Amino acid sequence: MKRRIGWTRFAWIAWGAALLAWGIPGAALAAERALEYRAEQVVIGPKGKVEKENLLWVSGDRLRLENVKPEKNRLIYIFRRDLHQTVTANVAKKIAFEGAFEEAAFRMALGLPDGRIVAERPMGDEAVAGVSCRKKEIDVEVSFKKGSKTLTYTVWEAERYALPLRVKIPAGRVFELRNLHEEKLDPARFATPKDFKRAATLSEVLPGDPFLDDED
Repeated sequence: MKRRIGWTRFAWIAWGAALLAWGIPGAALAAERALEYRAEQVVIGPKGKVEKENLLWVSGDRLRLENVKPEKNRLIYIFRRDLHQTVTANVAKKIAFEGAFEEAAFRMALGLPDGRIVAERPMGDEAVAGVSCRKKEIDVEVSFKKGSKTLTYTVWEAERYALPLRVKIPAGRVFELRNLHEEKLDPARFATPKDFKRAATLSEVLPGDPFLDDED
């Protein structure tokens, strides 16, 4: 049976790691959350092949995502909701661009639903990375041409972590967190690297943003 939900529930899922620190209604109703942790993020293609490997750090309303594989054009993304800022840094060029916080890029980087959630279907419990999760399907309404269409995401949520541990997007790609470690994190991880040159435009760092340009 479908259960209709409102914008507050959408915010809980779509804003993932930063819910508690950002003060979005609904987050406080959950169990005690881990506020600081690191993990490995893998992106698995529809055919089951690992396409990307990233390192992830979360501290309250700050999130850092660092590309590991593929090694070419390695990037660092630092999402700072508190500062309304997104930092995009090119490791090889040692150059960084400080721009406005991009909600679409944040959601796409983590595979989170992007649109208005209209229904959800519980699918039982399943472990991810050794952590018990609630699995559910989520229907999201998005704009399409002159109208709209509904897309279905599958999300695995753990009580301990606000960020879903696994998300399967409509195109079949899976975003999964592995090897989670709760620990105190160095604030410097969420700041523009001091030895990186500041770029005037994003194009100086990379011709295009891979999250925003991704055809999926």
